[in-house]
Amino acid sequence: MLSSAGMTTENIVRLTSYLRDPAFAEANALARTQALGERRIPTTAIVVQTLSTDWLVEIEIVAAA
Repeated sequence: MLSSAGMTTENIVRLTSYLRDPAFAEANALARTQALGERRIPTTAIVVQTLSTDWLVEIEIVAAA
């Protein structure tokens, strides 16, 4: 989605992860670090046990040009 808007992960200014289970918190943090490298942006992880059981995580990203 970022590339279709001519953006990269450098354009991400905010990230929210909605986790179905708190057990996913460590994996979520690792994935965020792998995707963003050393960049530090405001992030929030929220446990939402009402997510569909098909979903492990839903991610909301705000990017700006």
